Amino acid sequence: MTKSRNRIGKGWGVALVAGLFGLAGCARPDPTIRPVSQLPLPLQAYLSVDAYFIAQGMVRGRLADGRLMHDQARDLVASTLYARDLTVQNMLHPTVEGQRRVQLAIEMMLDCVQLANSGSTAACLGPPPPVSGGDARPVADASRPATAESAPR
Repeated sequence: MTKSRNRIGKGWGVALVAGLFGLAGCARPDPTIRPVSQLPLPLQAYLSVDAYFIAQGMVRGRLADGRLMHDQARDLVASTLYARDLTVQNMLHPTVEGQRRVQLAIEMMLDCVQLANSGSTAACLGPPPPVSGGDARPVADASRPATAESAPR
């Protein structure tokens, strides 16, 4: 009886190993790995959503730490909201330019986190761009109004 059990056990073991190798051969991975830029635009947009949520988690963790200057916290929130809006727009209507803008916005979020982590007290977003004239050229001597009453309406 013992010898018959051993033969059955050996037979099953060989069949199991052969089956596993057979299945492994069927699930062979694609030998070429394509960069994200070569994937279809809807898939790129979907992956950008994942990247946004990862970066947003990093921003949230940095904000939860609490050791930030006011300007840094404001810039972290502003960069997160900007990236979120671009990510949603690109998800609804994926384009090559939209994908590029989302990537830059996410990089801006991560740059803000890195600057805040470095111990610097500087704001991560630069000063606001100068006010442009009617023809979209920067006005040379643009400045903020001194009082609310002197602001253009």
